[in-house]
Amino acid sequence: RNKMRRLGINVNEEKFYTSAMSTARFVASQLPNGTCYCIGDAGLHYALYNVGYTMNSVNPDYVIIGETESYDYTKLYKAANLVRNGAKLIGTNCDIYDKVEDGGLAPGCGCLISPIEIATGIKAFYLGKPSPLMFTSALKKLNCTNTNLALMIGDRLETD
Repeated sequence: RNKMRRLGINVNEEKFYTSAMSTARFVASQLPNGTCYCIGDAGLHYALYNVGYTMNSVNPDYVIIGETESYDYTKLYKAANLVRNGAKLIGTNCDIYDKVEDGGLAPGCGCLISPIEIATGIKAFYLGKPSPLMFTSALKKLNCTNTNLALMIGDRLETD
């Protein structure tokens, strides 16, 4: 939202729809009030709590991976073993890297989830851009029946 303001575009917060929101709505539609082990930042945790999900590090329904700087070997080990034991693996987006303010690149969700895919032999299901599920879910959430009035803004051509 702040970035949009800097560009001179004022949009109300309720008009935004993130990959975290898309992920939360999807898992809630598949299994209402389920559980998950989540590696992600506050926005993802908030979106999951908002749809009735609880965190579970023992036997969750889903392992959900999002963008985060708090990724470590202990979390990776835990996530891989939970997936091996039957939890479904979900990624909020498939970006391999993210551009950061200093001009560098940070590992993206696709990069963070790939060790779990390799260790378990199980491919993640991705819900952010460019997933058609995200667009359909966003249009429903925004009560938008005219797709000509919807605009998606991304930061890279490969995935957005």
